[in-house]
Amino acid sequence: MKRIALIAAALAVAAAGVFAFVKADGYAGVGAGYMAKVACSEIFLAKRDALAVLEGEFNDISPALERVRLKIDSEKRTVTGSIFGVGRAKAVYRDGYGCTLKRGALAGLPPLSPVAEKPLPDAFAGTPAARDDVDYAALEAALDAAFADEKAATRAMLVVKDGAVVAERYAPGFTRDTPFLSWSMAKSVTATMAGAAVHRGFVDLAAPAPVPEWAGDAARAAITWNDLLQMQSGLAFSEIYDDPNSDASQMLFRARDAGAVAAKKPLIHPPGTHWSYSSGTTNLIQRTLRETLEANDMGYHAFARDALFAPLGMASAVLETDSSGTFIASSFMYATARDWAKLGLLYLNDGVADGVRLLPEGWSAYVAAPAKASDGFYGAQFWLNHPGADGRPKYMPGVPDDAYLMAGHEGQYALIVPDKRLVIVRTGMTRGVEPMPRVAPSFAAIYDAIR
Repeated sequence: MKRIALIAAALAVAAAGVFAFVKADGYAGVGAGYMAKVACSEIFLAKRDALAVLEGEFNDISPALERVRLKIDSEKRTVTGSIFGVGRAKAVYRDGYGCTLKRGALAGLPPLSPVAEKPLPDAFAGTPAARDDVDYAALEAALDAAFADEKAATRAMLVVKDGAVVAERYAPGFTRDTPFLSWSMAKSVTATMAGAAVHRGFVDLAAPAPVPEWAGDAARAAITWNDLLQMQSGLAFSEIYDDPNSDASQMLFRARDAGAVAAKKPLIHPPGTHWSYSSGTTNLIQRTLRETLEANDMGYHAFARDALFAPLGMASAVLETDSSGTFIASSFMYATARDWAKLGLLYLNDGVADGVRLLPEGWSAYVAAPAKASDGFYGAQFWLNHPGADGRPKYMPGVPDDAYLMAGHEGQYALIVPDKRLVIVRTGMTRGVEPMPRVAPSFAAIYDAIR
Protein backbone atom coordinates (compact mmCIF):
# COMPACT_ATOMS: atom_id res chain seq x y z
CA MET A 1 0.00 0.00 0.00
CA LYS A 2 2.85 2.34 0.86
CA ARG A 3 4.43 1.68 -2.53
CA ILE A 4 1.12 2.37 -4.30
CA ALA A 5 0.74 5.60 -2.35
CA LEU A 6 4.26 6.67 -3.32
CA ILE A 7 3.58 5.88 -6.98
CA ALA A 8 0.31 7.82 -6.83
CA ALA A 9 2.06 10.78 -5.23
CA ALA A 10 4.82 10.66 -7.85
CA LEU A 11 2.26 10.55 -10.64
CA ALA A 12 0.41 13.50 -9.09
CA VAL A 13 3.63 15.50 -8.87
CA ALA A 14 4.52 14.56 -12.45
CA ALA A 15 1.05 15.52 -13.67
CA ALA A 16 1.29 18.85 -11.85
CA GLY A 17 4.69 19.38 -13.41
CA VAL A 18 3.39 18.61 -16.89
CA PHE A 19 0.43 20.93 -16.34
CA ALA A 20 2.72 23.71 -15.14
CA PHE A 21 5.02 23.19 -18.13
CA VAL A 22 2.13 23.21 -20.61
CA LYS A 23 0.76 26.37 -19.02
CA ALA A 24 4.19 28.03 -19.01
CA ASP A 25 4.76 26.93 -22.60
CA GLY A 26 1.44 28.46 -23.64
CA TYR A 27 2.15 31.75 -21.91
CA ALA A 28 5.72 31.91 -23.21
CA GLY A 29 4.50 30.92 -26.66
CA VAL A 30 2.26 33.98 -26.93
CA GLY A 31 5.11 36.35 -26.03
CA ALA A 32 7.61 34.57 -28.25
CA GLY A 33 5.05 34.33 -31.05
CA TYR A 34 4.27 38.04 -30.86
CA MET A 35 7.92 39.05 -31.01
CA ALA A 36 8.91 36.53 -33.69
CA LYS A 37 5.98 37.49 -35.92
CA VAL A 38 6.43 41.25 -35.61
CA ALA A 39 10.22 41.09 -35.98
CA CYS A 40 9.92 38.86 -39.05
CA SER A 41 7.45 41.19 -40.75
CA GLU A 42 9.28 44.41 -39.86
CA ILE A 43 12.64 43.06 -41.03
CA PHE A 44 11.77 41.00 -44.12
CA LEU A 45 8.53 42.62 -45.32
CA ALA A 46 8.92 46.27 -44.26
CA LYS A 47 12.69 45.96 -44.82
CA ARG A 48 13.59 47.90 -41.71
CA ASP A 49 16.97 47.68 -40.03
CA ALA A 50 17.01 44.60 -37.79
CA LEU A 51 18.84 46.33 -34.94
CA ALA A 52 16.35 49.23 -34.98
CA VAL A 53 13.48 46.74 -34.83
CA LEU A 54 14.95 44.76 -31.94
CA GLU A 55 15.89 47.85 -29.95
CA GLY A 56 12.74 49.89 -30.49
CA GLU A 57 9.75 47.75 -31.40
CA PHE A 58 9.15 45.86 -28.15
CA ASN A 59 9.67 48.45 -25.42
CA ASP A 60 7.07 49.32 -22.77
CA ILE A 61 4.79 46.35 -23.46
CA SER A 62 5.48 43.70 -20.82
CA PRO A 63 8.49 42.74 -18.67
CA ALA A 64 7.95 39.16 -19.85
CA LEU A 65 9.00 40.13 -23.38
CA GLU A 66 12.42 41.11 -22.05
CA ARG A 67 13.03 37.41 -21.47
CA VAL A 68 12.27 36.41 -25.06
CA ARG A 69 15.32 35.66 -27.15
CA LEU A 70 15.04 35.95 -30.92
CA LYS A 71 17.15 34.23 -33.56
CA ILE A 72 17.08 35.86 -36.99
CA ASP A 73 18.05 33.77 -40.02
CA SER A 74 18.50 36.24 -42.87
CA GLU A 75 19.21 33.53 -45.44
CA LYS A 76 16.06 31.50 -44.70
CA ARG A 77 14.12 34.65 -43.75
CA THR A 78 12.85 33.25 -40.47
CA VAL A 79 12.70 34.50 -36.90
CA THR A 80 12.55 32.07 -33.98
CA GLY A 81 11.77 33.06 -30.40
CA SER A 82 11.52 31.40 -26.99
CA ILE A 83 11.98 32.06 -23.28
CA PHE A 84 14.86 29.82 -22.17
CA GLY A 85 13.69 27.27 -24.74
CA VAL A 86 10.08 27.35 -23.56
CA GLY A 87 7.23 28.51 -25.84
CA ARG A 88 9.25 28.23 -29.01
CA ALA A 89 7.68 30.10 -31.93
CA LYS A 90 8.89 30.44 -35.51
CA ALA A 91 7.82 33.02 -38.09
CA VAL A 92 8.52 32.31 -41.75
CA TYR A 93 8.61 34.92 -44.54
CA ARG A 94 7.13 34.03 -47.96
CA ASP A 95 7.11 36.33 -50.97
CA GLY A 96 3.76 38.03 -51.50
CA TYR A 97 2.42 36.87 -48.14
CA GLY A 98 4.76 38.34 -45.55
CA CYS A 99 5.37 36.37 -42.37
CA THR A 100 3.40 33.50 -40.88
CA LEU A 101 3.73 31.93 -37.44
CA LYS A 102 4.38 28.27 -38.14
CA ARG A 103 1.85 26.03 -36.36
CA GLY A 104 2.23 22.58 -37.84
CA ALA A 105 2.83 22.35 -41.58
CA LEU A 106 2.39 25.60 -43.48
CA ALA A 107 -0.33 25.44 -46.13
CA GLY A 108 0.94 25.85 -49.66
CA LEU A 109 0.10 29.21 -51.21
CA PRO A 110 -0.18 30.13 -54.90
CA PRO A 111 2.35 32.66 -56.22
CA LEU A 112 1.06 36.23 -56.41
CA SER A 113 2.23 38.49 -59.21
CA PRO A 114 3.17 42.00 -58.06
CA VAL A 115 0.76 44.90 -58.34
CA ALA A 116 1.73 47.86 -60.50
CA GLU A 117 1.87 51.08 -58.53
CA LYS A 118 -0.43 53.92 -59.50
CA PRO A 119 0.17 57.41 -58.15
CA LEU A 120 -2.49 59.18 -56.19
CA PRO A 121 -4.32 61.64 -58.45
CA ASP A 122 -2.19 64.79 -58.57
CA ALA A 123 0.33 63.11 -56.24
CA PHE A 124 3.24 65.43 -55.58
CA ALA A 125 6.95 64.99 -55.71
CA GLY A 126 8.66 67.44 -53.39
CA THR A 127 6.62 70.51 -52.51
CA PRO A 128 2.92 70.25 -53.40
CA ALA A 129 1.35 72.85 -55.61
CA ALA A 130 -0.30 75.59 -53.57
CA ARG A 131 -4.07 75.37 -53.15
CA ASP A 132 -6.39 78.19 -52.17
CA ASP A 133 -8.42 75.88 -49.91
CA VAL A 134 -5.49 74.90 -47.65
CA ASP A 135 -4.00 76.97 -44.83
CA TYR A 136 -0.46 75.63 -45.17
CA ALA A 137 0.90 77.40 -42.11
CA ALA A 138 -1.81 75.86 -39.93
CA LEU A 139 -1.30 72.49 -41.57
CA GLU A 140 2.44 72.52 -40.91
CA ALA A 141 1.82 73.59 -37.32
CA ALA A 142 -0.54 70.63 -36.86
CA LEU A 143 2.12 68.24 -38.15
CA ASP A 144 4.79 69.89 -35.99
CA ALA A 145 2.64 69.31 -32.90
CA ALA A 146 1.90 65.71 -33.87
CA PHE A 147 5.56 64.78 -34.26
CA ALA A 148 6.66 66.76 -31.20
CA ASP A 149 4.56 64.58 -28.90
CA GLU A 150 7.10 61.93 -27.88
CA LYS A 151 4.49 59.85 -26.07
CA ALA A 152 2.38 59.67 -29.22
CA ALA A 153 5.44 58.48 -31.20
CA THR A 154 3.97 59.38 -34.59
CA ARG A 155 5.69 57.67 -37.51
CA ALA A 156 3.76 58.98 -40.51
CA MET A 157 1.19 61.67 -41.30
CA LEU A 158 -0.32 61.99 -44.75
CA VAL A 159 -3.08 64.41 -45.73
CA VAL A 160 -4.97 63.96 -49.01
CA LYS A 161 -7.51 66.54 -50.19
CA ASP A 162 -9.61 65.88 -53.32
CA GLY A 163 -7.19 63.09 -54.25
CA ALA A 164 -4.12 65.35 -54.00
CA VAL A 165 -1.44 65.00 -51.33
CA VAL A 166 -1.22 68.33 -49.50
CA ALA A 167 1.01 67.28 -46.61
CA GLU A 168 3.27 64.31 -45.87
CA ARG A 169 5.82 63.73 -43.13
CA TYR A 170 7.69 60.76 -41.65
CA ALA A 171 9.69 60.17 -38.49
CA PRO A 172 13.38 59.24 -38.83
CA GLY A 173 13.76 55.66 -40.04
CA PHE A 174 10.52 55.73 -42.04
CA THR A 175 9.76 56.98 -45.57
CA ARG A 176 6.95 57.07 -48.11
CA ASP A 177 8.19 53.62 -49.20
CA THR A 178 7.87 52.03 -45.74
CA PRO A 179 4.98 49.57 -45.40
CA PHE A 180 3.26 50.00 -42.03
CA LEU A 181 1.59 47.29 -39.96
CA SER A 182 -2.17 47.76 -39.90
CA TRP A 183 -3.15 46.02 -36.71
CA SER A 184 -6.95 46.43 -36.74
CA MET A 185 -7.05 48.75 -39.76
CA ALA A 186 -7.02 45.38 -41.54
CA LYS A 187 -10.59 44.81 -40.35
CA SER A 188 -11.70 47.54 -42.76
CA VAL A 189 -9.85 45.70 -45.53
CA THR A 190 -11.89 42.61 -44.64
CA ALA A 191 -15.06 44.70 -45.00
CA THR A 192 -13.80 45.92 -48.37
CA MET A 193 -13.13 42.36 -49.55
CA ALA A 194 -16.63 41.42 -48.41
CA GLY A 195 -17.99 44.36 -50.38
CA ALA A 196 -16.16 43.21 -53.50
CA ALA A 197 -17.66 39.74 -53.00
CA VAL A 198 -21.14 41.24 -52.61
CA HIS A 199 -20.59 43.26 -55.79
CA ARG A 200 -19.83 40.05 -57.68
CA GLY A 201 -22.82 38.20 -56.27
CA PHE A 202 -20.92 35.76 -54.06
CA VAL A 203 -22.20 37.11 -50.73
CA ASP A 204 -25.66 38.21 -49.57
CA LEU A 205 -25.38 40.31 -46.40
CA ALA A 206 -28.80 39.21 -45.15
CA ALA A 207 -28.05 35.51 -45.61
CA PRO A 208 -26.70 33.27 -42.83
CA ALA A 209 -22.94 32.91 -42.95
CA PRO A 210 -22.14 29.32 -44.04
CA VAL A 211 -19.90 28.24 -41.16
CA PRO A 212 -19.41 24.43 -41.05
CA GLU A 213 -19.21 24.30 -37.23
CA TRP A 214 -22.75 25.68 -37.02
CA ALA A 215 -24.44 22.94 -39.01
CA GLY A 216 -27.20 21.48 -36.86
CA ASP A 217 -27.08 24.41 -34.42
CA ALA A 218 -30.11 26.53 -35.33
CA ALA A 219 -29.16 29.45 -33.08
CA ARG A 220 -25.65 29.98 -34.45
CA ALA A 221 -26.68 29.04 -37.98
CA ALA A 222 -28.93 32.13 -37.95
CA ILE A 223 -25.92 34.49 -37.71
CA THR A 224 -25.78 36.52 -40.92
CA TRP A 225 -22.89 38.06 -42.83
CA ASN A 226 -24.20 41.43 -41.67
CA ASP A 227 -24.14 40.32 -38.01
CA LEU A 228 -20.50 39.36 -38.40
CA LEU A 229 -19.51 42.54 -40.23
CA GLN A 230 -21.20 44.75 -37.61
CA MET A 231 -19.70 42.82 -34.65
CA GLN A 232 -23.16 41.74 -33.51
CA SER A 233 -22.82 37.98 -33.89
CA GLY A 234 -23.59 37.26 -30.24
CA LEU A 235 -20.63 34.87 -30.00
CA ALA A 236 -18.47 34.82 -26.89
CA PHE A 237 -14.94 36.11 -27.44
CA SER A 238 -12.41 37.64 -25.05
CA GLU A 239 -10.68 40.55 -26.79
CA ILE A 240 -7.99 40.98 -24.13
CA TYR A 241 -4.36 41.43 -25.05
CA ASP A 242 -2.59 41.58 -21.69
CA ASP A 243 -3.87 38.06 -20.91
CA PRO A 244 -1.86 35.48 -22.86
CA ASN A 245 -4.64 32.95 -22.35
CA SER A 246 -7.39 35.15 -23.86
CA ASP A 247 -9.13 34.21 -27.09
CA ALA A 248 -7.46 37.07 -28.97
CA SER A 249 -3.92 36.26 -27.80
CA GLN A 250 -4.26 32.55 -28.46
CA MET A 251 -5.87 33.17 -31.85
CA LEU A 252 -3.18 35.53 -33.12
CA PHE A 253 -0.09 33.83 -31.72
CA ARG A 254 -0.91 30.16 -31.05
CA ALA A 255 -3.72 28.99 -33.33
CA ARG A 256 -3.17 27.28 -36.67
CA ASP A 257 -6.63 28.30 -37.93
CA ALA A 258 -7.51 31.77 -36.63
CA GLY A 259 -11.08 31.73 -37.92
CA ALA A 260 -11.85 28.48 -36.13
CA VAL A 261 -11.35 30.13 -32.73
CA ALA A 262 -14.50 32.25 -33.12
CA ALA A 263 -16.37 29.55 -35.05
CA LYS A 264 -16.19 27.25 -32.03
CA LYS A 265 -17.34 29.82 -29.47
CA PRO A 266 -20.81 29.55 -27.91
CA LEU A 267 -23.63 31.99 -28.55
CA ILE A 268 -24.27 34.20 -25.51
CA HIS A 269 -26.59 36.80 -27.08
CA PRO A 270 -29.20 36.55 -29.83
CA PRO A 271 -27.58 37.54 -33.15
CA GLY A 272 -27.96 41.22 -34.01
CA THR A 273 -28.86 42.35 -30.48
CA HIS A 274 -25.52 42.90 -28.74
CA TRP A 275 -22.39 44.69 -29.98
CA SER A 276 -19.01 43.35 -28.91
CA TYR A 277 -15.67 44.07 -30.56
CA SER A 278 -14.10 40.79 -31.68
CA SER A 279 -11.04 40.15 -33.81
CA GLY A 280 -12.22 36.55 -33.90
CA THR A 281 -15.32 37.65 -35.80
CA THR A 282 -13.18 39.29 -38.49
CA ASN A 283 -11.02 36.22 -38.95
CA LEU A 284 -14.16 34.10 -39.13
CA ILE A 285 -15.38 36.38 -41.94
CA GLN A 286 -12.10 35.78 -43.76
CA ARG A 287 -12.27 32.02 -43.36
CA THR A 288 -15.91 31.94 -44.50
CA LEU A 289 -15.13 34.26 -47.40
CA ARG A 290 -12.32 31.93 -48.43
CA GLU A 291 -14.64 28.92 -48.43
CA THR A 292 -17.32 30.88 -50.32
CA LEU A 293 -14.95 32.12 -53.02
CA GLU A 294 -13.32 28.72 -53.48
CA ALA A 295 -16.76 27.09 -53.74
CA ASN A 296 -17.38 29.48 -56.65
CA ASP A 297 -14.04 28.61 -58.30
CA MET A 298 -12.57 31.98 -57.37
CA GLY A 299 -8.96 32.21 -56.20
CA TYR A 300 -9.19 33.47 -52.60
CA HIS A 301 -5.56 34.46 -52.24
CA ALA A 302 -5.61 36.55 -55.42
CA PHE A 303 -9.04 38.05 -54.76
CA ALA A 304 -7.95 41.12 -52.81
CA ARG A 305 -5.14 41.76 -55.29
CA ASP A 306 -7.32 41.43 -58.38
CA ALA A 307 -10.51 43.03 -57.05
CA LEU A 308 -8.94 45.85 -55.02
CA PHE A 309 -5.19 46.30 -54.78
CA ALA A 310 -4.39 46.18 -58.51
CA PRO A 311 -7.20 48.56 -59.60
CA LEU A 312 -6.17 50.95 -56.81
CA GLY A 313 -2.45 50.63 -57.49
CA MET A 314 -1.75 49.48 -53.93
CA ALA A 315 1.58 47.95 -54.87
CA SER A 316 2.82 47.70 -51.28
CA ALA A 317 -0.24 45.93 -49.84
CA VAL A 318 0.46 42.53 -48.27
CA LEU A 319 -2.06 40.45 -46.31
CA GLU A 320 -0.45 37.89 -44.01
CA THR A 321 -1.89 34.44 -43.32
CA ASP A 322 -2.20 31.89 -40.54
CA SER A 323 -0.65 28.44 -40.98
CA SER A 324 -3.82 27.16 -42.66
CA GLY A 325 -3.40 29.77 -45.39
CA THR A 326 -6.27 32.11 -44.43
CA PHE A 327 -5.54 35.83 -44.10
CA ILE A 328 -5.37 37.07 -40.51
CA ALA A 329 -7.12 40.22 -41.64
CA SER A 330 -8.15 41.21 -38.16
CA SER A 331 -4.62 42.44 -37.63
CA PHE A 332 -1.89 41.64 -40.14
CA MET A 333 -1.68 43.72 -43.28
CA TYR A 334 1.15 45.98 -44.40
CA ALA A 335 0.93 48.97 -46.75
CA THR A 336 2.55 52.36 -47.19
CA ALA A 337 0.77 55.47 -45.96
CA ARG A 338 0.00 56.41 -49.56
CA ASP A 339 -1.56 53.02 -50.24
CA TRP A 340 -3.71 53.28 -47.10
CA ALA A 341 -4.82 56.66 -48.47
CA LYS A 342 -5.82 55.03 -51.77
CA LEU A 343 -8.15 52.72 -49.86
CA GLY A 344 -9.62 55.74 -48.08
CA LEU A 345 -10.18 57.45 -51.42
CA LEU A 346 -12.08 54.41 -52.66
CA TYR A 347 -14.57 55.04 -49.86
CA LEU A 348 -14.76 58.77 -50.54
CA ASN A 349 -15.68 57.83 -54.10
CA ASP A 350 -18.31 55.26 -53.01
CA GLY A 351 -16.39 52.28 -54.30
CA VAL A 352 -15.35 53.68 -57.68
CA ALA A 353 -11.72 53.92 -58.84
CA ASP A 354 -10.70 55.37 -62.23
CA GLY A 355 -14.30 55.16 -63.36
CA VAL A 356 -14.63 51.46 -62.50
CA ARG A 357 -16.96 50.32 -59.72
CA LEU A 358 -15.16 47.96 -57.33
CA LEU A 359 -17.74 47.94 -54.51
CA PRO A 360 -21.56 47.96 -54.54
CA GLU A 361 -23.24 51.33 -54.88
CA GLY A 362 -23.86 52.62 -51.36
CA TRP A 363 -21.19 50.43 -49.75
CA SER A 364 -19.52 53.48 -48.19
CA ALA A 365 -22.80 54.43 -46.55
CA TYR A 366 -23.26 50.85 -45.38
CA VAL A 367 -19.92 50.57 -43.55
CA ALA A 368 -20.47 54.03 -42.01
CA ALA A 369 -24.02 53.27 -40.79
CA PRO A 370 -24.09 52.57 -37.02
CA ALA A 371 -24.63 48.98 -35.97
CA LYS A 372 -27.89 49.21 -34.02
CA ALA A 373 -26.45 47.90 -30.75
CA SER A 374 -23.22 49.94 -30.89
CA ASP A 375 -24.62 53.28 -29.67
CA GLY A 376 -23.40 54.94 -32.87
CA PHE A 377 -19.80 53.96 -32.20
CA TYR A 378 -19.24 51.31 -34.88
CA GLY A 379 -20.35 50.47 -38.39
CA ALA A 380 -19.25 47.46 -40.46
CA GLN A 381 -15.58 46.96 -39.52
CA PHE A 382 -15.15 50.77 -39.39
CA TRP A 383 -15.19 53.08 -36.35
CA LEU A 384 -17.61 56.01 -36.35
CA ASN A 385 -17.69 59.49 -34.81
CA HIS A 386 -21.26 59.84 -33.54
CA PRO A 387 -21.86 60.94 -29.93
CA GLY A 388 -23.62 58.39 -27.74
CA ALA A 389 -27.28 58.50 -26.82
CA ASP A 390 -26.30 58.64 -23.13
CA GLY A 391 -23.94 61.60 -23.55
CA ARG A 392 -20.84 59.67 -24.57
CA PRO A 393 -18.55 62.16 -26.35
CA LYS A 394 -17.51 61.76 -29.95
CA TYR A 395 -14.46 59.64 -30.68
CA MET A 396 -12.82 62.59 -32.45
CA PRO A 397 -13.88 66.03 -31.14
CA GLY A 398 -13.43 68.74 -33.74
CA VAL A 399 -14.17 66.40 -36.65
CA PRO A 400 -17.70 66.04 -38.12
CA ASP A 401 -20.08 63.33 -36.93
CA ASP A 402 -20.10 61.65 -40.33
CA ALA A 403 -16.34 61.07 -40.39
CA TYR A 404 -15.36 57.41 -40.09
CA LEU A 405 -12.09 55.56 -39.94
CA MET A 406 -10.00 52.45 -40.10
CA ALA A 407 -8.37 52.13 -36.69
CA GLY A 408 -5.68 49.88 -35.28
CA HIS A 409 -3.70 49.14 -32.12
CA GLU A 410 -1.21 51.78 -30.95
CA GLY A 411 -2.71 54.53 -33.09
CA GLN A 412 -2.88 53.31 -36.69
CA TYR A 413 -5.58 55.36 -38.43
CA ALA A 414 -6.97 56.15 -41.87
CA LEU A 415 -9.60 58.85 -41.38
CA ILE A 416 -12.24 59.55 -44.04
CA VAL A 417 -13.95 62.97 -43.86
CA PRO A 418 -16.64 63.25 -46.56
CA ASP A 419 -17.60 66.92 -46.20
CA LYS A 420 -14.10 68.15 -47.13
CA ARG A 421 -13.15 65.23 -49.38
CA LEU A 422 -10.32 64.51 -46.98
CA VAL A 423 -8.29 61.42 -46.07
CA ILE A 424 -5.77 61.54 -43.23
CA VAL A 425 -3.41 58.61 -42.61
CA ARG A 426 -1.56 58.44 -39.31
CA THR A 427 0.71 55.64 -38.09
CA GLY A 428 2.67 55.43 -34.88
CA MET A 429 3.61 53.42 -31.81
CA THR A 430 1.52 55.08 -29.12
CA ARG A 431 2.02 53.02 -25.96
CA GLY A 432 1.14 53.54 -22.31
CA VAL A 433 -1.68 55.96 -23.13
CA GLU A 434 -4.94 55.76 -25.07
CA PRO A 435 -3.93 56.68 -28.65
CA MET A 436 -6.97 58.59 -29.89
CA PRO A 437 -6.92 61.35 -27.24
CA ARG A 438 -3.31 62.04 -28.27
CA VAL A 439 -4.06 61.97 -31.99
CA ALA A 440 -7.53 63.58 -32.11
CA PRO A 441 -6.20 67.16 -31.63
CA SER A 442 -4.03 66.69 -34.73
CA PHE A 443 -7.02 65.47 -36.72
CA ALA A 444 -9.04 68.49 -35.58
CA ALA A 445 -6.23 70.91 -36.41
CA ILE A 446 -5.76 69.39 -39.87
CA TYR A 447 -9.49 69.50 -40.49
CA ASP A 448 -9.56 73.20 -39.55
CA ALA A 449 -6.61 73.91 -41.85
CA ILE A 450 -8.62 72.69 -44.85
CA ARG A 451 -11.10 75.36 -45.89
